[in-house]
Amino acid sequence: MKVRWERTTRVPRPPVWALILAGGWLLLVSLGVLLEQRGAATLETCLLHRLTGRPCPTCGSTRVVLGFARGAWLDALGMNPLVAAGLVLGAIWLGLRLVTGRSLRWDLSAVERRIALTLGLALLLANWAWVLRTQA
Repeated sequence: MKVRWERTTRVPRPPVWALILAGGWLLLVSLGVLLEQRGAATLETCLLHRLTGRPCPTCGSTRVVLGFARGAWLDALGMNPLVAAGLVLGAIWLGLRLVTGRSLRWDLSAVERRIALTLGLALLLANWAWVLRTQA
């Protein structure tokens, strides 16, 4: 495994589809918050939860973002630990990239990629178990 700092543009250029998806999600959440403040029912953004009544692995993501925005860090972490940790690590990565103009590059062998994928799936399943236990 090779880990190195690599020169890159300070501001990352996300793909257009990601910007559209994030913008749509932000619009939906903003509309839901506005409607809830006016007395409407809570807006259900998770299709799996709506159809099955069970939360998906990322259920609570919207509430994590809203919790961070309110300054309720521990509540946000308890809602969905994997999403909360991902947001914090992503913000740190973006901040470092904006300040230094460098990005961390991981070069993994095929075996290391399989190990990373297995660990990632294990983390996702553990997080889903947490979400099912705390939000079901």
